Amino acid sequence: MGYRGESRVIRAMAALALMSMLAAPGSSGCARPKAPENSGRLRLALAIFPGEAVKYRAFLKDFENDAHVKVDLIAQSYADILGVLLAEGSAGSGSLDLAELDLSMLARARGSVRTLDTLVSPEAEALFPRAAWKAARFDGKLFFIPHRLMWQAMIYNRLEVPNPPATWNALLEFARRHPGKVVLKGARYEGATCDALSFLWSAGGNPLAPESPANLRAFEFLAQLAPYLNPESPVYREMSVLEAQARGSVWIHFNWPFAIGYLQSKGLSPSVDLSAPIPSGPDGTATVLGGGYLAIPRSAPHPRLAAAFIRYLLTRDAQARLSGELGWYGSLGPPAGSGQAKLYAGFVAMRPYVRARPAIDCYAQLSNAWQRGFRAVLFHHAQPAEALAKVASMGRFEKSSAAAGRPCTCP
Repeated sequence: MGYRGESRVIRAMAALALMSMLAAPGSSGCARPKAPENSGRLRLALAIFPGEAVKYRAFLKDFENDAHVKVDLIAQSYADILGVLLAEGSAGSGSLDLAELDLSMLARARGSVRTLDTLVSPEAEALFPRAAWKAARFDGKLFFIPHRLMWQAMIYNRLEVPNPPATWNALLEFARRHPGKVVLKGARYEGATCDALSFLWSAGGNPLAPESPANLRAFEFLAQLAPYLNPESPVYREMSVLEAQARGSVWIHFNWPFAIGYLQSKGLSPSVDLSAPIPSGPDGTATVLGGGYLAIPRSAPHPRLAAAFIRYLLTRDAQARLSGELGWYGSLGPPAGSGQAKLYAGFVAMRPYVRARPAIDCYAQLSNAWQRGFRAVLFHHAQPAEALAKVASMGRFEKSSAAAGRPCTCP
C-alpha cells in the first residue's frame, strides 16, 4: 500500500474511533435526542500528547467546580478533529462542544463553527498578539479563539556559539566558518514552509506573490547559505534536528518552544543550549505563528456551556496557569528574571514579530509549492528566479483571497 496509503487508512480509522467515542452509550444508530443545554457535560476535543492531557485535566478542575460541569477531554489529532467537525456540521447535529484546530485549518472549518465576537473583551484580546486574532477573523467576524499559540525562535549551542548571529550576514558568515553546523528543516512537510516563510517575511516578501523582488532577495540569500548547511538538512524535521542539536552535531536551527523543554529534560538547557531571536534580514525579523485555536461547532449540543469555558479561558488567571503548568507561553510569558525567562528569551523576543500563515482554503497547495521552491534552491542548485517561477506556476494565490478567506485558484 505504501506509507501514504497506510497514513490515510490510519487517519480514517482514528476518525471513526473518535466518532465512536462521541456516540452516546446504547445508541441504536438512529438519530438520538439532543442533550439538554443544562446537562452539565461538555465535550472538548484537543490535539495534545498524553503527558499534556494529564496536566490539562488538572487545569480543568477549577472550571468544572465553578460551573458545576464535567468536561470530557478527547485527545485526537487535528486532522481527525477537523474530519469529525465537518461531518457533524454536514449532518446538522453532533456531540462536540469545543474543537481545537490547527491554524492552517481555520479557513476550511469556518463554515462549520459559530461566531464568537461577543465572548471577547478588550482585556482578553490583549492577551494574545494581534496576528493571532487576525488569523481567527473572516469577513470581519471572529470564528476562533487562540488556545495554545507558539512561534519559532533560534535554538543555539551557547558553548560553540557564544554570540548568536543576529542578522542574515552574521548567519552566513557563521555558516561559512562552521560548515555543517547550521540546519534549515528541509523535509517535505509544513516545517520547511515555516522556515521558508521566516526568510520571505524578513526580506519584506509575500508568500501569495511568489515572483516579487523581495521574495527573490530571500531566495538569493538562501542560495548563498545552501552550500554550508548540514548535509542532513533535506530530511530533518523538528524532532530529528532537535536530537541532532542534543548530540552536538548541530549548533543552530529554528524550532518551537517544546525544543527548550526537551533540551532541559536532557540536562542541556541552559547549560549548553538556549534560544535567541531569528536573525534579521533586509526588512527585519519574522517568525511563523503556530498552534491551536478553539471553536464552538454549529452543531454543539451545549453552546452556552462552551461559551462559558471560553470566557474562563480568556482570563489572565487561566492563562497564567496554562503558562506555568503546561509551558504554553503564547499569551503570558515567563516572569521576568526567572530561570524560565532565560530559557525562553528568544521566544519572548520574537513575540512582536509573529506572522500568521495565509488563511486561504487551498493553503495546503500553497505550502506544498513553497516547500518545492525552498528545497529546489537549497538542495538542487536551482536558480532563485527559476524556483520562484515554479512556485508561481503551481497556483494563483491572490492576496485578496487570503484577506477574505475565499478559495484561491489552484491547479
